[in-house]
Amino acid sequence: MSITTIKVDSSVRDRLAQVARARGTTMSALLSEAAERLEADQRWAEIEAAYERLQREDPTGWAEYLDELAEWDAATTGADPAAAEEWPEYNR
Repeated sequence: MSITTIKVDSSVRDRLAQVARARGTTMSALLSEAAERLEADQRWAEIEAAYERLQREDPTGWAEYLDELAEWDAATTGADPAAAEEWPEYNR
């Protein structure tokens, strides 16, 4: 892993350092965690945009997608009651 320097406002640096200190970690680890969250947020934003685009530009394709999703849900509902008992947090 190579190391680099980035320029940020000193108030931002101080805020990051304070959070890192409070968590008992380094600023590098804190920034890595933040980058992972931001990347995940970006992926979900792109997925949501693709759904909106499909809905807007291809209503027939969107309806087919929803039908397929409903079929899949119906086929898997109750398929494994043991799993529902093992992970009750997903059964809300």
